[in-house]
Amino acid sequence: MRAWRLHDYGQPLRLEECALAQPGPGEARVRVAAASVNPIDWKLSAGLLRGVFEPQLPRVLGRDCAGTVDAVGPGVTEFAPGDEIAGVADMARDGTHAECCVLPAAQAARRPANVPPDAAAALGVAGVSAYIALVEVAKITSGVHLLVHAGAGGVGSLALQIGRQLGAEVSTTCSAANADYCRSLGAHHVIDYTAEDFATLRGFDAVLDTVGGAVHERSAAVLKPGGTLVWLAAAPFDAMPGRNDVRVVRADVRCTADRLATLLEWAARGTLRVPVETRIPFADAPRGYALSRTGHARGKIVILT
Repeated sequence: MRAWRLHDYGQPLRLEECALAQPGPGEARVRVAAASVNPIDWKLSAGLLRGVFEPQLPRVLGRDCAGTVDAVGPGVTEFAPGDEIAGVADMARDGTHAECCVLPAAQAARRPANVPPDAAAALGVAGVSAYIALVEVAKITSGVHLLVHAGAGGVGSLALQIGRQLGAEVSTTCSAANADYCRSLGAHHVIDYTAEDFATLRGFDAVLDTVGGAVHERSAAVLKPGGTLVWLAAAPFDAMPGRNDVRVVRADVRCTADRLATLLEWAARGTLRVPVETRIPFADAPRGYALSRTGHARGKIVILT
């Protein structure tokens, strides 16, 4: 099979012929139809996570995908060869930016027939991140005021819809060029971060921070007492927000079959639009890394195998 492999941090990925991985206990091997690009991919490639996570090189990157099962390991009863599934790879193994990959069955779910592979692939990391942050950590319910940072991004574009579906009044930060896009995804209010200072606002019950840095440090100010600031790993920040009357929680993002199945069901019902805005041929996969690294990609980037 062919795979994009990282040999040295900060160096270009190489498209190479690799041995076909064999599924171990609890694993399924998938012929990849589509795999998404997530910020962790270019961060790993650039060496920005050294000291935090340093996989043995060479390594195939890529976290999530959708495709067809062609083999299963011992103990796998959920899937059989020929099944169409989506899932997230184990961080300890090669990833999904390849023609075939191995997925833990516990991190995969069947792909509904009316959810195309590119959409299903885009839900494994970004969708589950938004789901855990809003449903399980912030516990969004009807009538709460929610602020989602970077609503036009991969996680944000899904979080806007999930927040709206849960009944929240949803605000988001974005550029003026993305204002209508964010409204189309469910935002009631948009804040142009190039012209307005979100930190002057007040009255939010919850904030989802996908940006980090100064945005993180200033986000607690907009919360009501008792509110929740939930954050995902992004740009580093120097200090935690200095309030003791709010919760500041990092979402522990772990894909599980039930979480992913819920998101795929929402997509199948049409209540969740998976915003795949950029599709890239497998042979041009590094372009997806470069686009993600700009920090201004709209929606999700997906590599088509």
